[in-house]
This record gives sequence, C-alpha cells and structure tokens, in this order.
Amino acid sequence: MGAPAIRITAADFLTPPELKSWHLAPDGAGRIGGVRLELLNEAGKVRLASLYQQVPLRVLPPFQFSAEDPALLFLLNPTAGLMDGDGQLIELTVRPGTQAIVVGQSATRIHPSINGFSTQQWSVHVADDAVLVVLPGPAIPFQGCRYFQRIAIDLAPTAQLIWGDIWLAGRYARGQASEMFQFANLIQDLTIRRAGCLIFRDRFSWHGPWDEMTARWHFGDALACGSLFVTGAVDEDVHSKAAIFPTACGDSCLRYQGASEAVTASVVQTALRLAGLKSHGNDRRPWLSSKDLAPCHWFS
Repeated sequence: MGAPAIRITAADFLTPPELKSWHLAPDGAGRIGGVRLELLNEAGKVRLASLYQQVPLRVLPPFQFSAEDPALLFLLNPTAGLMDGDGQLIELTVRPGTQAIVVGQSATRIHPSINGFSTQQWSVHVADDAVLVVLPGPAIPFQGCRYFQRIAIDLAPTAQLIWGDIWLAGRYARGQASEMFQFANLIQDLTIRRAGCLIFRDRFSWHGPWDEMTARWHFGDALACGSLFVTGAVDEDVHSKAAIFPTACGDSCLRYQGASEAVTASVVQTALRLAGLKSHGNDRRPWLSSKDLAPCHWFS
C-alpha cells in the first residue's frame, strides 16, 4: 500500500548493553519482522495511508463506528508470542487530525531464552492535532526469558498521546509449576520527545530471577504493575487507584499496582476516559463506549 517494501532485518534493532552478549535469531525468516504504517484522517474517516507488514506481525485494518469515533487498529501476532531470538519492529506515523487507538490482540507472551533474547521496538510519530492511544498488551514473562522493549516517540507541538504498559509477574496460576518473577532480564526504555526536545524517559532493567524479598520490594503483594504516560495535566480524581506524577514539562505519569485483572482494567479504562476528554471537548464520553463493541480482553 505504498510503504517502503524494505525487508526488516536484525540490523534494524538496537541491543541494550545488558544484553550485548546475546543476539537475535541468525535466521530471521518468520522470526524477525514487523509493520510500517501510516494512519490518515480523510474527511473524518481514518484509513491506512501506507502499510508494509512482515511476519510475525500483521495489521487488522482500522475500524470506526462513525466519523466522531476514533479508529481501532489491532496488531496481530499469529504465533504463540515472542520466542527466543524474535524481533518485532513497529514504525507508526499518525497524520494530522487523526484519532486512533492501537492495541495488541492479546497479551505479549515472552518465552524462555536459551541462545539469545527477544525484543519489541516501537518508533512512533504523532502529528499536530492528532490523538493516539497505544496499548501494546500485558507482558507475561516466562521463566528464563530475556526481553527488551524499546519505545521512541516523537510528538508534534499539539499532538496528544496516551501510552500504556502492563507488566505481569509471569505465569502464576499453575500451582507448583508457577513462574512468578522467574525471568532472566526485563528491560524497558521509553523515550518521548516533543518538537525534538526530550520530555519524558522511563527506563528500568530488572535482573532475575527474583526471590520473595526482591519481588516484594518491587511489587509489594501485587502480581501486576501498570503505567500510563499522558500528554498534559491529569486531575487527581481521574482514577482513585492511580498514583499520579506531574512531569516538569506539564505532562503526567500514572502508576498502578495490584491484581492483573484489576491493573489491566484500570489502565485501559483510564486511557479511554482521558482520550475522550482530549478529543470530545464538552462531550465526556470515553473512547469506544459504543454498546455495539463486543466485550473482549481489553474492552468489557
């Protein structure tokens, strides 16, 4: 559909210093891929202006109830998750006036790493007067996995963004075979710039497996944590279960902790409510509030 048909290879991915001794799959066929796409608002209808997709990721074309509603776009992974050596690259451009929510179709299952590491890396550009919500999917780290999530976002001066992350303890409802906090390495690097100036950076590097004391230091008694970055200020009553931190540049960071179902619901519901406030003006409807949308793991 017009996007550069340049194959995505291991050379397109950054390796963090913590994982410099590990590599992506030497044979990238079906293992290393991603999508490059542009979203365009054309007379109130959001469409794909260009698209390139390469296994293991696919795109479900954007769906819209009406011109007043945002477009909903799913990223599809037909495999069982991120295997050892897998690399997924998402390059997303949102053109002026576009309102969209981009989500993964399911949780991000991060399988054990034996010979390398797995990674998902985002490059996002949001134009003026656009409103974008991105919810990649709850990350479920399996025992012994090494995973790097990198997000680089460039915002135009009047662009609006809500980015949400959810991290689970692992596969915990498995009796004696539970894998709570048994990952090898989890690294996240989120960098956001507005008009070329750095406005937010959030990076952590977790080295596992964690014993009970280490897990309690990071998560307390919870099995999940979540976060939202939101452009602009957020009222303290937006969600009673969130810790809200204003940034030096006038934006907001929200943190959540608790059971996986509760954290997921809080992150999604708050993101959709805030997006509605940004786009609907005096009409305070959350995004995707139509009764015609069937319940699923994200929207219930």
